[in-house]
Amino acid sequence: MEKDFQSAPKCFWQTIRRLRGKRGSIQAVYSKDGTLLTSTEEVIGRWKEHFEELLNPTTPSMVETELEDEGRQTSISLEEVTAVVNGS
Repeated sequence: MEKDFQSAPKCFWQTIRRLRGKRGSIQAVYSKDGTLLTSTEEVIGRWKEHFEELLNPTTPSMVETELEDEGRQTSISLEEVTAVVNGS
């Protein structure tokens, strides 16, 4: 390998990069109040909290709000689904 460094440095460094493998990018995770989270448990807890908020919103979406403002229904009834499936 030392000989490769002297005779073909490009090949040498390509081999080193290939053996080292890809490095993952490291990004910091912060709590809601801006504190840097350092432990694995804290980071996992924050991701859990983030996805719970994302998938279980406590406030209605803008589309739901607009439909309610216009007086339209936001839920679909079983009768409506049956009518569409049966083609009537």
